Amino acid sequence: MDPVVIEPVYNHKHPGTLAYKRFYFRSVIKGVLRPHRVIFKKRRVGRDDHFVFYPKGKKKWYKLYGVPEDVVVPFTYSDYSRAVGLMEAIDGLGTNFKHLLHLKSEIWFYQELIPEDIYVIDYAFEDVLQIKPDKAAMIGRTAISRNGTLYMKMRDHFVIKDLPKRDAAYLKKDETDEFKGITRVPAEPMENARVEEIYIPMDLAKRYGDTSGDYSIVHTSPRIAKYFGYERTFIQGLCSANLIMSKLCMAGIKLQHFTITFGRPVFMDSTVYLYFTEREYQLQDEDDNVLCFGKIN
Repeated sequence: MDPVVIEPVYNHKHPGTLAYKRFYFRSVIKGVLRPHRVIFKKRRVGRDDHFVFYPKGKKKWYKLYGVPEDVVVPFTYSDYSRAVGLMEAIDGLGTNFKHLLHLKSEIWFYQELIPEDIYVIDYAFEDVLQIKPDKAAMIGRTAISRNGTLYMKMRDHFVIKDLPKRDAAYLKKDETDEFKGITRVPAEPMENARVEEIYIPMDLAKRYGDTSGDYSIVHTSPRIAKYFGYERTFIQGLCSANLIMSKLCMAGIKLQHFTITFGRPVFMDSTVYLYFTEREYQLQDEDDNVLCFGKIN
């Protein structure tokens, strides 16, 4: 077996730098224009060994979601580093971004990240599985640590649509059926659930991009959104996740484990409803469609 090569991940210091923006938009343009392939040959491992958690960055996240300073929310502060690693992995697959969807995230929280400290982020893009004749799932893991102590880890699934037949023949098939029918989850009553009405403003995706480094214009340009097959602009998947986490923490829930499965877009300039208990939640639109859902702790 070939030894695993750890590829360096350069985060370009923070989302506002010219170096980061140059990398991001160059990668996006390349990813949208290239021919669509899904070529998975081996597991890939990367490491960002100098992730600095800046105090100004923490303040921007808290301001974005209107969280009081005395409430602890385990935001996904490392989004911009993850974006670098993810886009490099997708570039290796040859996949066109138009055919990629964030399907599910699972997050474990162990320690609160401390501003001004330096962390190591390890990435592993483990597998690409065929989940339907024309769809595949890409699976990745993230672990944030400092001096050997684990602070947070994540497991992500991305769906690759319009899977080329010539590439599907070389992929393993998913045997779990964990993704079957997730876009058609019924809005079932949750016993003893609390509910919060949330308005999604038109500029939320842009402000999230400025905070997290996810500048994808499919979320801010109506024309690009329609090109990608959506009726209008919608917020980023992890924008939804962080919004929900902030509401749960402000309601007094201390998060140790959080999952989110994305079923439908959360459109901007819309009103949504967060139903939650101590163990689970679901986000619904005004027509009772389930937009996303998950388990807590």
